[in-house]
Amino acid sequence: MSISEMIGYKVEGTADWRRTKAVEFPQDGRNLKAAEELDRLAAEIEKLDGSPIHMQLIEAEEQLCSAPGGDDVWIEIGETLSAELRSIGFHYNSTAPEFLQWYLDLLQEKAQELLDEAVPPIDINEQVANDPVVRAAKQAYEEAYTKAHAEARKKL
Repeated sequence: MSISEMIGYKVEGTADWRRTKAVEFPQDGRNLKAAEELDRLAAEIEKLDGSPIHMQLIEAEEQLCSAPGGDDVWIEIGETLSAELRSIGFHYNSTAPEFLQWYLDLLQEKAQELLDEAVPPIDINEQVANDPVVRAAKQAYEEAYTKAHAEARKKL
């Protein structure tokens, strides 16, 4: 799967949307500039097919698809991606490597959230407190402390 198939079409789609906004609001030149910026970004992204970041994106997407609840997270990812793309050319510009790294970070963050939901974090304090070795050591400590305290009182 090429990068342009993964997210390039979303970049191009946002550029097209910006062009319609430029017609709707001709007095605001930012929409046309944003569309041009998105076109440039889409072209840059296409040139990164087969690159290390491309391979990392494929791996991250595969991990998300195979994770429990992974199908549900794509709506949220799509919304976040759309919001980010609407900002490009309006609030900031991005290079393809920067944008793809942002997208990779988003995918990895969502994968971690799914993992945390599927496997709740372990309460280490509870785990340690229930360990038989820890219990035995705690009991031995308390007995030694009580004995030492009693002997110290006798000397007074």
